[in-house]
Amino acid sequence: MSDEVFPRTVITSDRLRLRPFEASDVPEVHAAWHEERFVSTAPVGYPYANAGLKTAFEWCTLGTEKHRLDGKGVSFAVEPREGGRLIGHVALFDADWTSRNAEIHYWTAAWARGNGYAAEAANAVATWALRDIAYERISLHAATANSASRHVADSAGFQFEGTLRNFAPTRSGTRTDLAVYSLIKQDLRPAAG
Repeated sequence: MSDEVFPRTVITSDRLRLRPFEASDVPEVHAAWHEERFVSTAPVGYPYANAGLKTAFEWCTLGTEKHRLDGKGVSFAVEPREGGRLIGHVALFDADWTSRNAEIHYWTAAWARGNGYAAEAANAVATWALRDIAYERISLHAATANSASRHVADSAGFQFEGTLRNFAPTRSGTRTDLAVYSLIKQDLRPAAG
């Protein structure tokens, strides 16, 4: 266990509740992992794109918690604020406690897309990390051709910084450019109240 870990917590936004994953999330996580659009946009080497229910169970109950306890990041299940069907996932990863930088990742289940949930959840987690955990920078990388992910970054308040050319391998055997975004404390909207 790392000396520095993100707390196990629940974050709320206007419409959403972000909480630790639990065993009851397994069927919907498994379904999201196997949805065609999710698989097509998941990074090459993403280990869960063809995973079974056992792997989904281990990820929901042990994997996300181990990642948190190792100090490498934190994962949140996204659901409606008053409870209901799983909407998606937002995670901080590659956490660097010395420089206080982390990267953010998200996915939205097919049944919840088109409602702005990913942007709202990404903004909530990044704001929490910057304000409450005293992180200094949350970065976000999106394939330049992934217009949906880039729209989420823009809508969540992340600032476009530039492009990493020829950076990531693709499923077709080629390489793609990544758009780089970040959110820092100075970008945040004033806290309500």
